[in-house]
Amino acid sequence: MRTTTINQFKVSQGYKFCPEIIFDAWVDPEMIPKWLFVGPTSEIINIEIDPVAGGMFSILELERNNGEHIEHFGKYKKVAHPRNLEFTLSVSKHFKGETFISIEIIPQPGGCHLQLTQTGVPPGTTEKNWRDMLAHLNSVLKEMAKKTL
Repeated sequence: MRTTTINQFKVSQGYKFCPEIIFDAWVDPEMIPKWLFVGPTSEIINIEIDPVAGGMFSILELERNNGEHIEHFGKYKKVAHPRNLEFTLSVSKHFKGETFISIEIIPQPGGCHLQLTQTGVPPGTTEKNWRDMLAHLNSVLKEMAKKTL
């Protein structure tokens, strides 16, 4: 099987948190609504998740401005805690068909580095959204850390 790299792009983010915390943020139903697929005028209202290879997920977003529901769904291809996560993603509101996401979390002194690779959509379609979400995750984790000190 040949893998295509058409419309492939990468975004990355450094974190001062261990890889386990960053990985868990992608698969923990209590953590996901705080950062993944949410914007300033939206919220996550339902999550169904089975974070194992072959498992499915569905994350339902509500756009509060217009009451529109946006479903984000896919299938996990690889779940290798705490370093790699691969899944398909479909979001008909934002792009046609299915895309592929690969997450690599690399330990570094004092934290880790996350690299997200998306294949199957033009970079202009989702790249800024991923950058914003990864930065928002960093902010959310910093706020949570302050509360536990």
